[in-house]
Amino acid sequence: MRSRFRCLTEPGFWVTVAFIVTAVAGGLSLPPAIAAESGRLVEKDGKLVFVESTDPAIKLLLERALKQGLITKEEYEKVEKESEERAYALTPTFKGWYDRGFNLSMNDNAFYLKIRFRAQLRYTQRFRNDAWRDPGDAKNFPELLGVFGDYRANRSDETGSSFNVRRARLYFMGHLFNPDFKYYVQLAGETAENSQSPGSVRVLDLNFSSTHFPLFNIQFGQYKVYFNRAQINSTASMQFAERALVMDAFTASGLDRRDIGITIMNDEEIYPVNYYVGIFNGAGPSFNRIGGFFSEQPTENCGGGTTGQNPFPSPASCPAPQRNINANLRNDINQLMYVARLNWNIMGRPGYGEGDLAYSETPQIAVGGGFSYNPAVNASSNSSFVGTDLANLNFRRQIAAFGNARQLGWGIVDYATWALDGVFKYRGFSLQGEYYFKNVTRHEKGLPCMNTTCTQTAPGLLGNATGWYVQTGYYVIPRYLEIAGRYAYWDPDTNSADDLIKQVDLSLNWFLNGTYDHQIMVTYSNIAMGTGGYAIGRSAPLPPQSGTIPLDASGGTLIENMIRVQYQIFF
Repeated sequence: MRSRFRCLTEPGFWVTVAFIVTAVAGGLSLPPAIAAESGRLVEKDGKLVFVESTDPAIKLLLERALKQGLITKEEYEKVEKESEERAYALTPTFKGWYDRGFNLSMNDNAFYLKIRFRAQLRYTQRFRNDAWRDPGDAKNFPELLGVFGDYRANRSDETGSSFNVRRARLYFMGHLFNPDFKYYVQLAGETAENSQSPGSVRVLDLNFSSTHFPLFNIQFGQYKVYFNRAQINSTASMQFAERALVMDAFTASGLDRRDIGITIMNDEEIYPVNYYVGIFNGAGPSFNRIGGFFSEQPTENCGGGTTGQNPFPSPASCPAPQRNINANLRNDINQLMYVARLNWNIMGRPGYGEGDLAYSETPQIAVGGGFSYNPAVNASSNSSFVGTDLANLNFRRQIAAFGNARQLGWGIVDYATWALDGVFKYRGFSLQGEYYFKNVTRHEKGLPCMNTTCTQTAPGLLGNATGWYVQTGYYVIPRYLEIAGRYAYWDPDTNSADDLIKQVDLSLNWFLNGTYDHQIMVTYSNIAMGTGGYAIGRSAPLPPQSGTIPLDASGGTLIENMIRVQYQIFF
């Protein structure tokens, strides 16, 4: 009896009664005040959809029962409330799905995470001329050896074959609190083709962005510096397996594409003219100025040796022979890098990805320019004799890796770099190009000593650097098959002759699903690198203290032909 009586008091009982009665009596519509909707907005497939908390069929029966007097208003509201609470309790607090990445979002949209992975697997076949055997390259891309980062000529046999995990990237991106506060993390575990050490997992990007105010967006952390088109573009959306050498040489810092700092910009999707103003450490990714050091002489104007002997005749005022390989001074740590860029989308929005994969139905045209000033880059120490200098390895390795090794050995230098770029895209055809100029200012105005008595110096000061490239492509089969070509020119030292670097690239690109996410690329490259000019202290081994630090002799033009076959998958 108790169970039967309890059943009569349950709201579900009245729902059943209401269903039976209304099924017989027929439906009557309720006044708008009674039929007011209760529920909430949820995000579905990128759209906000209103979902009622109570099942629509049950709600209709309740409303009819209320209208016919089978239940009271208090009973109706009680059932409605309990139904909402039950629906809310059964609804998951998050949702997950796959759409070009693994996505996780909270129902209130206060948190969103997308996880993606990208890999580029590559086979490379190289053919080099005899000049690569003798003298090799000791001026632009030397090998760095030893604790002090001694540089040696990069020499190799005529042919070479290799498989390479060129890029392996893991991405975490999304927003926190609301869609206008974004985060972006990119991890890399890869090995460059010319790497001198095994690859390891490292943080490429870690930054946050505020887009609350479209005219003043803010990005801070570690990321690619907004300087020039080639620097901003991702390797996931290139027309060739690698950037041209000249693109790497003219980064904002002169060291790397990435740095740690803050940038203020406007919304690229709203305004046709976009500005970027940033301040950075100017020391490359995962590093700052405080980590750099300066190897000073213990006594000003008095020489010091690497093994305790004094290589210079000491004046009477100088103390006994001293060592000068001491990282006992951290200078210029108050220096920062300043960068500005302006981009004008004249027609459409071509973006920074290379090629016209979207097969634009209307012309897409943009022009832009950038300027960066990076002072006090420690290319070596201020040791009087270039054979005994000690430089911070982080700076030295970055300078050499990006092809600017002619600047090593010149002490503390300032970089002022300009860039101009333009792009045109229309119906599968693309054309883009950039021009670069770098002014290199040396703090120590005198010529470096080339022997222990300083009776011989370098033949001239290091000059500036210029370069440019132009590239084009066309989709033979829209969105699936592209052919592309590129020509690049680079003068690493305007004060030297016979040192030009010229590069020609041809590429055939097959996009398996019509996107950059799944593609096969075959790129042919021809590089001619002049060995003229000079580079300070590049020889192996260094001569005795009584000798002369030789200049690298010119050995003709280094010619390299290579074919890269690359598979990229991005999911």
